[in-house]
Amino acid sequence: MRWCLLIGLISLAITLVTPAVMPTAMDVALGRTNVSLAAASPQELLKKGLAYYEIEHYAQAIQQWQQANLSFKTDPWGQALILSYLSLAQQQLGLLDEASQSLQDSLSLIDPVDLRTISASQAVIYAKVLNTQGKLRWLQGDADVALAHWRSAAQTYRQAGDEAGVAIAQINQARVLQYLGLNHQAKTLLETVYQGIQQQPNNDLKAAGLYNLSSVLRQIGDLDTALSLLQEGISLNTQPSQTSNLFLELGNTEWLLAHRDGTIGRQAEAEQHSQSAQAAYQQAINTNDSPLAQLNLFRLWVERNQIAQAMQLLPQVQRAIGQLPASRSAIHAHIHLAESLMKVQSSLTESSSSVIHTTLQPKEIAKLLSKAIQQARILKDQRAEAYALGQLGTLYEHMQQWADAQHLTQQALLTLETVDAPEIRYRWEWQLGRLRQQQTDRQGAIQGYKSAIRSLQQVRNNLLSVNTNVQFSFRDHVEPVYREYIELLLSDHDEQTQPLEEAIQTVDQLQLAELENYLGCTLDARTVDQVQDDQTAILYPIILSDRIAMIAQLPGKTLYRETLIAKETADTTLLALQANLANPSKTPEVLTDAQTVYDWLIRPLATDLNQASIQTLVFVLDGPLRNIPMAVLYDGEQYLIEKGYAVAIAPRLQIFTPETANPSLRVLMGGMELSQEIKQTQFPAIAKVREELDGISQYVDSSNVLLNESFTHQNLQQQLETGNFSAIHWKTHGVFSSDPDETYVVAYEEQISAQDLNNLIWLGSRGGVHPLELVVLSACETAQGDKRAVLGLAGLAARTGTRSVLSTLWIAQDTPNTQFMIRFYELLTQPGMSIANAVRQAQLSLIHDYGYTTPYIWANYLLIGSWL
Repeated sequence: MRWCLLIGLISLAITLVTPAVMPTAMDVALGRTNVSLAAASPQELLKKGLAYYEIEHYAQAIQQWQQANLSFKTDPWGQALILSYLSLAQQQLGLLDEASQSLQDSLSLIDPVDLRTISASQAVIYAKVLNTQGKLRWLQGDADVALAHWRSAAQTYRQAGDEAGVAIAQINQARVLQYLGLNHQAKTLLETVYQGIQQQPNNDLKAAGLYNLSSVLRQIGDLDTALSLLQEGISLNTQPSQTSNLFLELGNTEWLLAHRDGTIGRQAEAEQHSQSAQAAYQQAINTNDSPLAQLNLFRLWVERNQIAQAMQLLPQVQRAIGQLPASRSAIHAHIHLAESLMKVQSSLTESSSSVIHTTLQPKEIAKLLSKAIQQARILKDQRAEAYALGQLGTLYEHMQQWADAQHLTQQALLTLETVDAPEIRYRWEWQLGRLRQQQTDRQGAIQGYKSAIRSLQQVRNNLLSVNTNVQFSFRDHVEPVYREYIELLLSDHDEQTQPLEEAIQTVDQLQLAELENYLGCTLDARTVDQVQDDQTAILYPIILSDRIAMIAQLPGKTLYRETLIAKETADTTLLALQANLANPSKTPEVLTDAQTVYDWLIRPLATDLNQASIQTLVFVLDGPLRNIPMAVLYDGEQYLIEKGYAVAIAPRLQIFTPETANPSLRVLMGGMELSQEIKQTQFPAIAKVREELDGISQYVDSSNVLLNESFTHQNLQQQLETGNFSAIHWKTHGVFSSDPDETYVVAYEEQISAQDLNNLIWLGSRGGVHPLELVVLSACETAQGDKRAVLGLAGLAARTGTRSVLSTLWIAQDTPNTQFMIRFYELLTQPGMSIANAVRQAQLSLIHDYGYTTPYIWANYLLIGSWL
């Protein structure tokens, strides 16, 4: 089995090059093109094209292959292969229309193909064409068709006896299967590939295979397994260049793990991964003096604000990057170095050394970007040229030279006119919007932001398949586009002229984008023009830089209110309230902050809500507001639920279409009352599991109860496949986080992952045909310190199509939680009772009937989805 190392490790990730369809010079040198060429001249052109492709000179590769294509007129199979390669290079340059035409021409030469009659070498060519088709459809966002092509490619490679082709086609399939949410199938395929790697007698080939497999695992988010494979590859002690690449990828993976842990509040673990990333980069440098490891180590130190260390390394990085041969990787290396230098420049103070000030003069940074532009033009790589031009515009933006920055940004966009690269284009449309706003061109700014959001909409179907050189952090590079546009729309304070509907639409688009980013897939968004409920108000609180804006949709009208407050102050208050709610001794602090938040969100609307006789408040919450149970908001005398309002959370109405629940529920009930230790985590016993499930059984059809040893993934799957349930109620430990890898519920001797939980509930929904009415997860909690933990719950509801999800936000006390749940189901079965009102009444019962007045007990419930 052959493996070739991918090249071009840039930024935190590896340049996305699909090895299944990337021909290499090694293939040609070893006679592995599997095609009989009619003459030396086309063979030479083919070799030259492959050599150019391997060093990322795609335009030159196209030129060679176009010439070679003319020489293959008497060899349809050879011509089909050349056209397939031509399509690959065109895809790299974003010329997807041309790439599609090349593929059509390729297939027209050999179709129809009868696998029973063609030779092994012809079968390999056909498999390569299928692989190229798969990559094109993947880039176009058509995952299902890409998967079909790659499955066909694997089958064809297998018939030809090409196990290398089979394995790499399986890797491609695994990426698509993961994207489609079919994690078990993806893991099975990757385990098969891994077994094939282990059978390699040659350590160099084994290490290369581990490298490629870890690359794909990193791309699909399985960072821990990727880390393990890289460490295994390093232990093989192969040639220095290969070992250096393994260390470089190890550093990239450790850096991503540091970002992941830092995002969810695990600062100690994030620091450990950062240290490991530094050590890996140093090893890559020591092993083979890797220029890209030097660059990434420099960038890591800049991100960690270790400026002194970074500046000591800078001359070495500059020399190494300057010596890279022209290629897309070299272009991006120059751009990323310039980006990091701009970050250092922005952090300088007057006390910084004069040497640093001189090194970081804008003209020095501009030289790096100018070289990137020059190289891109030499290579005729318009994608890379546009990326560099736009980044030069960013430099001028930082220097507040608005007109020059705008000119460069427009040049970048003009360069992209014939290139299909929305993942690059949106960045410069966004930049153009900012620049026009700085020049008081409000309408021009609005058009810039609109264009950026349209491009993001275009790319949202294939966010996982774009080139990782321009793949982005959602928080840094996507969310601000929507948030700044909302702020721009709401900058005019005259309510009569507020573009409120467009602001609401943009909030919904942001919510959708964030859920899709969390889930790693696209969601089915349905249009909901208005809620047919004259007693419900939809509230959109939006935290902006200097105020909290509130858009309220009441029956027949839309209102706008705002409270002036710095974002930092709002965030600090909300984080304190979130932490104090989970502490029973902090009730006075909770009341103080809950009243503050009430004054921000509800008091400005109180008269309007009363006049409209509103009974249900549905919140589309923003940022840290999502981790606050809105029922706890306090006016100084009463909580929100005591004022007569039922409360629900709808991350996006276009996903959670409100529908009246069926009071006759058939519930799959289960739970875990035993103490367990799983994956070095201790889960204490839950004493009242049986009492809760028995109490609920009085009000619902619950003939199927899975308890303790029977509460397993396998049994749950079997029940959901064969049963006809309308609801699920499980009482067990669990954690919901903004990181799917840190989201799980506890079964017997196992943790059910977020993806497996999604798949189970999807089964219960008959594949979405008959969505579950209700999923209740009793005794779960959201991850502490994770500002976006509720995404885990929202993602569960969104992915599975479940109408409503009810869960606890922090560890619940067993007795009142049991009392709440039994009372909730008793109320829910009453005629005309909505889910939101049943939750409210059950909470009031805890306060007034059972005497649990502290919010730590009764406010611990979050209803997501339909409130009816």
